[in-house]
Amino acid sequence: MFNRNKNQIHVLEKIKLKPSRFNIILKKNNEEIKLYNSYTGEIIKFSNGTKEKVLNILHRREIKFEKGDKWIDLLYNKGFIVRYDTDEYKKATAQKFKLLSENRTLHLILLPNEDCNFRCIYCYEDFLKKEMKTHVKKGILNFLEKELVSYKNLNISWFGGEPLESFNVIQELSEEIKVLCNKNKVDYFADITTNGYNLDEEKFKKLIELNVSNFQITLDGNSQTHDRQRIKKDGGPTFNKIIENLVNLKNTSYEYSILLRSNISKDVSEVMYDYIDLMRDLFKDDPRFLMHFIPVLNLKGEQSSNIHLCNTKDLFPYYEYAQEQGFNFNFYKGFMEPGGSECYASNPNSYVIGSDGMVYKCTVAFNNPLNHVGDIKENGEMELYEERLSLWLSGGANEDPNCTKCYFRPACQGNACPLEPIEAEKTPCPPIKQNLKRYLNLVEEDSIYG
Repeated sequence: MFNRNKNQIHVLEKIKLKPSRFNIILKKNNEEIKLYNSYTGEIIKFSNGTKEKVLNILHRREIKFEKGDKWIDLLYNKGFIVRYDTDEYKKATAQKFKLLSENRTLHLILLPNEDCNFRCIYCYEDFLKKEMKTHVKKGILNFLEKELVSYKNLNISWFGGEPLESFNVIQELSEEIKVLCNKNKVDYFADITTNGYNLDEEKFKKLIELNVSNFQITLDGNSQTHDRQRIKKDGGPTFNKIIENLVNLKNTSYEYSILLRSNISKDVSEVMYDYIDLMRDLFKDDPRFLMHFIPVLNLKGEQSSNIHLCNTKDLFPYYEYAQEQGFNFNFYKGFMEPGGSECYASNPNSYVIGSDGMVYKCTVAFNNPLNHVGDIKENGEMELYEERLSLWLSGGANEDPNCTKCYFRPACQGNACPLEPIEAEKTPCPPIKQNLKRYLNLVEEDSIYG
């Protein structure tokens, strides 16, 4: 019927089109609209005279394409309108498997130590296990020796407990992993979730050398609120030491990203403007530092009486204020891209390996026996319990009618959290979808048309 050349449609005859079912239209004000499509991840803005023309096209059930209509041409090439006979549900399903096939990334979340030097009031972990056993370290390396030949990329996420409590394990494994990746021509990158207390400049420099370039560190408001929520094991404060470490890291010239996460309870919400002002004064001029806000989650029931929760919708005044102070939140676009809001636990190429060799899919349900999907042996064999594993990989998108009809389906594929269907028999939506239009306001457009 037609072919594409330089992203333009050369029409041989009239064809019938329709708006994509994966569109979201955000009317920013009387003069602008923002369009988002979850199948392509495209975000574009129209203003002035173009806005009404575009809305007129997108509000039609059927669109007749004729040569020379540049706005239909543009919307088609950006994925906001599709051929009338397109089955977008099938396209989104195929897209998921295509992304997995093309990506070929092995993701391992490793727990070098399941104990922690903090005792945060909302933490769900029980700290019964300690440093990673020697046979487990050998098992991980032997597993990679066998498996890396099948992958293009390896992503290691260091987690805990507190991973820097066993920095020696991280260093020992990382050095061997780099050798294995070079041998197999596999791209290797790593990240770490740490409380930041032990992250001095010497350890930081070594981590950078070991391909760890992305860091997540939590600061819960100012020193008063943080030191009430994120307490040392001996009851001592932690805020000032973390800030001291972060300032020292800022003074280095390495390429890295530090995501400053804030778990916002009602108590923390009362000091958030002061906290943002402090982050502005310390880090606004350094794009390596990013801010991320989430409401405190009840992940450990018996502690719920000590936690005053807030909702995601309550966070946006803080986002808007942080933007005014010079911070950007464009990294949220990653959650809006195809597959960007799928949980790692639903990925068949992602595993969590505990310090004792137990293999899990999820890092927030270590005590749920259905999360124990296998064990890694010293010889590198990963013994998997297929029935349990299948619970995490089956997904809800193909069965749940709310997922099959959803405009956000390509971004999460019904896999925002595979734990909830297992524990509560319901398919949850990702937090970003629940407030999507407000998150869209936080990110920059890919292109603008006036």
